[in-house]
Amino acid sequence: MSNLPGAFPSRRALLGATLAGGLALTGCSGSADLGSRPTGPPTGPRKRGGRFRFAPSDFGSAVTTDPQASGSSFSLAAAYTDTLVRRDHKWGTRPALAEEFAPDGKDLSTWTIRVRDGVTFHNGKPLTADDVIFTIRRNLDPKNPGFVSGLFHSIDPHQLTKLDKRTVRLKLKYPNSQLRDSFAEVPAGIVPVGFDPKKPIGTGPFKQQSFTPGQRWVGVRNEDYWMDGRPYLDSLELLGFSNADVARVNGLLSRQLDGIDRVPASQLAQLRQRKDLGVLVSPTGAFQFTSMRCDKGAQFEDNRVRQAFKLMIDRPQMVEIAFGGIGAVGNDVGSWAKFDPTYDSSLLQRTQDVDKARSLLKAAGMDGMSVSYRVGDVEPGAKTAASLMVQYAKAAGVKLELDVVSDLAQFYGSASYRTSQLKNDWNFTQSIYDNASYCWLPSGPFNNTGFDHPKANSLYRQALATTGSKSQELMHELSRVIWDEGPWLVWGRRDIADAYSQKFTGPVADASGLGFNGFHWEEISLA
Repeated sequence: MSNLPGAFPSRRALLGATLAGGLALTGCSGSADLGSRPTGPPTGPRKRGGRFRFAPSDFGSAVTTDPQASGSSFSLAAAYTDTLVRRDHKWGTRPALAEEFAPDGKDLSTWTIRVRDGVTFHNGKPLTADDVIFTIRRNLDPKNPGFVSGLFHSIDPHQLTKLDKRTVRLKLKYPNSQLRDSFAEVPAGIVPVGFDPKKPIGTGPFKQQSFTPGQRWVGVRNEDYWMDGRPYLDSLELLGFSNADVARVNGLLSRQLDGIDRVPASQLAQLRQRKDLGVLVSPTGAFQFTSMRCDKGAQFEDNRVRQAFKLMIDRPQMVEIAFGGIGAVGNDVGSWAKFDPTYDSSLLQRTQDVDKARSLLKAAGMDGMSVSYRVGDVEPGAKTAASLMVQYAKAAGVKLELDVVSDLAQFYGSASYRTSQLKNDWNFTQSIYDNASYCWLPSGPFNNTGFDHPKANSLYRQALATTGSKSQELMHELSRVIWDEGPWLVWGRRDIADAYSQKFTGPVADASGLGFNGFHWEEISLA
């Protein structure tokens, strides 16, 4: 773990032992000082001031500054909002705006949240319990649910009680031992009562000065930031490009940019030759996958067809060619034992078996099938991976017809994203809990495969109703169900490469898969 004080237990520590009273707010080496303020891991002498010009891969399609909207940017939201808890660089959870976040003893359906004293929004308004309640209800608005609505599904928006100006009690619809982790996602950033996304304010390290959708966001230092001495920079400038990979690399090489994230593997050698640039490669759980529509009447309704597609691909070759070998093969779950102990690491690694794939398709009456494969340039290597998929399918007697959508806003924003039979996609480092809440349950806001598995649904609820080794074993079983019958072909995990000007310091390897330094912008400074 990093040297941030006041640690919440990591997922591994939390799930690896049966804790008295369900969940205890303790760190790895003793009691957590929940009132202390995190201090990041500096990597060199620090200077205050300066402007950091950064081109995040997720900013070019940002059409709103609303942190809870799918059309926002994580890099932008992390610049001006804070969450109740946050991910450290090893993907453990740490206190942020919440100094207390705990269940009522062994009652995992009743939780108390107490926010720090003295935290203010950019307009000077103090952070209160009312803002926490407002943010939760805003995310759970059935007419316009927020990005994290799936993670918040257990919360009853009508059972939120303000105990005092800084304390909220939550009564859940069902027990949820993982509730704290739900609030660590960037889109769960706390916003004030009456939040206006056209004039956004938060408690984050930078205050918005200007915003041009998809092109430019400028934030200036929040002088009253709750982390002592942070941020170091005078300003942060986020820039978007239409031809993202080429333009961002060229911008960094020409010194028009100070940093970029998610560098394509093909560009790493060129960047490493520049002595004025630093290249940081972070082992992460970020993954690319192909999702299969499997509800009634879909081409992948029969699990034998899903299994056939999982068997027809050469995973090591895909990782080598699409990722330049910087990563590892996937195993169709979208979670990794290194980051998430709820993944059953004893699962057999699926490997290519074209003959068995053909046999399964024939048994399902789908040999010689033709499928439209919707492909977006969702991440570096995605189009290359799609081209490889076409060749693997052909060897198994399947015709994949590529439907390439160049504009990411159109790829994710149109109805076809939810209804297409086969499509590529990607995600950050995720746990079994995250993936289920977002994508595998019928209630998941990003369940675009129609997957609705009674056993998977039941295992999820059972796991949330307990803690420790029992919860872990139930999640292990859920991962086995997904491996065998799930809607995803997860072919590879990618290590994320970022590059930046050596005039700046502070970034470290970050496991989240979000991008540069996990978007902890307050840690970056002039060298």
